[in-house]
Amino acid sequence: MSDYTKERLKVESDKRESIHANHESSRPLSDDYEYLGLAGEWMLGELCGLMPNLTLMPNGDGGVDQMIPLFFSFDVKVARKPFNLIHEQGQPFADIFILGRYIEDEKRGEPIGWEWGSVLKRAPVKDFGYGVINHYIPAGKLKSMELLKQRMVAMKKAY
Repeated sequence: MSDYTKERLKVESDKRESIHANHESSRPLSDDYEYLGLAGEWMLGELCGLMPNLTLMPNGDGGVDQMIPLFFSFDVKVARKPFNLIHEQGQPFADIFILGRYIEDEKRGEPIGWEWGSVLKRAPVKDFGYGVINHYIPAGKLKSMELLKQRMVAMKKAY
């Protein structure tokens, strides 16, 4: 980090310290608490290529320092009878799996729910009668599509 950046962060941290003084949500746990926080935000910015938000926020940032557009792999599983989200044991896992229902008369899929690949990978396994061992999560236990949509909208706003 350049000396100029360190000086700029010091100026910004002093401003933050002033607006948060005596604020009930302020938790100055160490000397230069605001500077440490800004140094961390700068570190994240260097890692992801986005500048930290230096806007003064008297009520804090709500626990969100930065929205980062991350790229996740998806695997969509659509079935006529989507009782479970399944994925064959031993096969590569995507970051996110979506289960959908195929609507025959409309010739389209309809999303039911989703789960992280890391969770599906730890799910129990079963042969559903085709000689293939699958990890599975019952459809009723999946995360709502609304939650996934909210995450996608938040990423769109980050651009």
